[in-house]
Amino acid sequence: MNSWFSPRVFFAFGLAFVGAVFAGQMLGVAERILVVFVSMLIALFVVAEGHDHDEAVIDTPRSDEPRAIDAASITSHPQLQAFIDASTDAILMVENARVTAANVVALRLLGSNIVGQNVRMAFRHAGAIERLSDPDAQHSGHPIKLTGIGQKNQLWEMRIQMMGPGQKIVHLADRSGTQAAEKMRVDFVANASHELLTPLAAVKGFIETLDDPAAGEDPATRSRFLGIMAKETDRMQALVRDLMSLSRIEAEKYDPPQTPVDFAQIVMETVDQLRNSQKDRGADIAVDITADLPAVIGDAGQLRQLANNILNNAMKYGKDGTPVLVSLVSSRSGAMLNFAVADEGDGIAPEHLPRLTERFYRVDSGRSRLVGGTGLGLSLVKHIVDRHRGHLEIRSTLGKGTTVSILLPVAPA
Repeated sequence: MNSWFSPRVFFAFGLAFVGAVFAGQMLGVAERILVVFVSMLIALFVVAEGHDHDEAVIDTPRSDEPRAIDAASITSHPQLQAFIDASTDAILMVENARVTAANVVALRLLGSNIVGQNVRMAFRHAGAIERLSDPDAQHSGHPIKLTGIGQKNQLWEMRIQMMGPGQKIVHLADRSGTQAAEKMRVDFVANASHELLTPLAAVKGFIETLDDPAAGEDPATRSRFLGIMAKETDRMQALVRDLMSLSRIEAEKYDPPQTPVDFAQIVMETVDQLRNSQKDRGADIAVDITADLPAVIGDAGQLRQLANNILNNAMKYGKDGTPVLVSLVSSRSGAMLNFAVADEGDGIAPEHLPRLTERFYRVDSGRSRLVGGTGLGLSLVKHIVDRHRGHLEIRSTLGKGTTVSILLPVAPA
């Protein structure tokens, strides 16, 4: 009975408590559960080892100091090692500035031969080395941001927790995705501000010019300037409208639509509208829609916006007088509708294709502004397709043209 009050047992409970505190400071639920389980398993292993030792050697004297964890005995425990290796984050044990154990992710990140190496050789990162090699450092488990480990632009969060005399457990979590999302958000705000300021500056300049009596009294000059101002304000209005649409679609992306929609009718209505509003290019639209197509599960307003954006792009960037081919057919399996729009324009170079759905990305900025694009059209299309659980594909050949294809799931019969 006295063995339950031994320093080993108190140390095990302390270890489990430290693990729980460490886990409480972590962001992800999975990470917190992993650290708590690892701490509990190590604590149980330490207690079990102590009881076995007490039964074999009853009169062994005990020290009041907490014993260090034997890394070799932990990593040799198959269930514990398998559990640690299942983590998607890098986990290491460091003892006296030397790596004593590492899971599979850590070995893949830092090198397969790091176990047994000094931290200076294993990490090769000044910030990490300073914190891991200092025996007097006090570690609270708070995250330390590191760059330069692994790939060049990867961002890692390192957490260090004391596990025993001279022993530290190190947890490395890849936060590159969070960093990329934050950069995208900052770039988006900067680009949106720039896109709004450009036409505002033009409008302000023309207002100041018209304020000059010499220019303002000339009917031809006044008419021309007012026309440009109207065009710039239309551009700002379109940009704000697209920004609001993008924000709304992003807010609903985890809420897929549930209403059956006649997409064939939406496509035909969009074609008729463009034929009437753009007499020159509207006459170039050729339609091939299979009769009696099934409905799709969708949001009618968003699908109308999708069809309008794709058709408008084809008409803007296709050469004048060349056909814009619109087709809507069932897929081979019948489970989806295939909507495709093809133009005969200059085409797009292969290196640009993966980035076409990024916000404000333009292959030719000058031409895009000339034809009145906001830089958000295909980004909106991509978000609408994703919300409808569909698939977007863009194929293009330089000098021949571009085809945009979309697959949308049909409504259950």
